[in-house]
Amino acid sequence: MNMFTERLYLREVTEKDYDFISELETSDFIQKFESDTIPIKQDIDRKFLKMLEYINEVPRIKYYLIITKLPNFQPVGKLIFWEIDSSIREWEIGWDVHPNYVGNGYAPEAAKALLEFAFNNLGVHRIQALCNDKNTNSEKVMIKIGMKKEGTCRGVRFLNNSWYGSHIYSLLDNDFKNLEG
Repeated sequence: MNMFTERLYLREVTEKDYDFISELETSDFIQKFESDTIPIKQDIDRKFLKMLEYINEVPRIKYYLIITKLPNFQPVGKLIFWEIDSSIREWEIGWDVHPNYVGNGYAPEAAKALLEFAFNNLGVHRIQALCNDKNTNSEKVMIKIGMKKEGTCRGVRFLNNSWYGSHIYSLLDNDFKNLEG
């Protein structure tokens, strides 16, 4: 699955993306909201191989897309999209943007394109996104793409010797139709 937006090209991850994915996975800026430790090379290798395996799955239940900036196709981030519950057509979306490109609107632009694909081509009913309650950048993306806040799960993440919550946002197919119209 590949798609263009006004400023971006979204494409499936390839073997050539290892260095970029490794850079994202070891970024203090990104990991401060996700993990107490920076992943080691073996963990990144294992995760990257799984990313590549998902491309050939039928039916697809997980997508890893590289967000590239036009016109030079410079990687600026990634999108993750996976099925949570097929019986109710529920999926989850997530994103990481390289620290050098945060604040340029790439995450919401890419996420909107993926939402459109999901609702119009995959028949998805509900898409959710979660973020650490201190990750204001990610929460802003959720709001910009039209998601509605469902609440905050308190004390569900233990990072750096402190408990954090997770904000949960969602968008239903009917909500999306109203955004488009």
